[in-house]
Amino acid sequence: MQIRTLALAAAALFALTINSAIASADAAGPALTVEVDQLDSALTCTTDLHGVDRDPVLLTPAFATDQQSFGWNYLQSLPALGIPVCSLSLPNDGYSDLQVSAEYVVHAVRKMAAESNRKVVMMGHQHGPLNELWALEFWPDLPSLVSDFISLATPYNGTDSARNGCDKAKKFPPANWQIASGSNYLNALQARPLPDGPSYTSIYTKFDELIYPQPHASTLTGATNIAVQDICPLRPVEHFTILGDNVAYNIVLDALENDGPAVRSRISKDLCLTTLMPELVLSADSASSNFEYFTGVPRHFLEDSVAAEPELASYAK
Repeated sequence: MQIRTLALAAAALFALTINSAIASADAAGPALTVEVDQLDSALTCTTDLHGVDRDPVLLTPAFATDQQSFGWNYLQSLPALGIPVCSLSLPNDGYSDLQVSAEYVVHAVRKMAAESNRKVVMMGHQHGPLNELWALEFWPDLPSLVSDFISLATPYNGTDSARNGCDKAKKFPPANWQIASGSNYLNALQARPLPDGPSYTSIYTKFDELIYPQPHASTLTGATNIAVQDICPLRPVEHFTILGDNVAYNIVLDALENDGPAVRSRISKDLCLTTLMPELVLSADSASSNFEYFTGVPRHFLEDSVAAEPELASYAK
């Protein structure tokens, strides 16, 4: 009875902390410019978060919808383990200004923490975690609401593929300018240390054909950085297949199941004999979703390209 009373008291204290942080959100960071109904409509959860006994995971995609990036993998595998999951599907498939995209993350974390009375795990692919990191760095109430930060194939130091494309084409979508090596956006992120509170794990592949040069591109200073090939040398995983790779999945689980970031030595080399993570949905629907993704890319480059990187928001200068 005493243990239960203490647990209830701890939950009530955390709920009070969350509500206090949300109530003072304007004082804690920039006011959100996106309408609340738009922020709400971008967030989808696999279960009601009230009363969950695990920290819910927020999945943030890049250049895709949440279903295209995660509908066939982590939106299946994590709920199968009893882990509550929510995902963001950003307007314009994430090609727009990443500073605005970060507002969706801010709102999602605050809402998920308030509903669950628990901290939130941030996770994403490619520049999805950049949106999450931007939210953590520029909205000071967020770090206390986040337990873990886990990324897959993320260009923390930019990618030369975007830099070369922007320099040659002279017109690229806003997000492409921002993830290019040497962008003002990335310089603003790197000017600040990682906020205290969350544990940080960056998972990447040395054979990434879009995010390079590796390991520099995906190395996050202050985080635990683990390449799939650190566990299994020469493992043929690239930028997209990392989303279904069993070794990457087990690094994710190690971070989720333990306090602190993932630890390389805890990942079994027996996994090198495996290929795909469990609970994958390789169906006609998932194939159709991926086809929509690849056919949509040219449209974004034709319709959404601009001649320069978006100006930094005043709060980031």
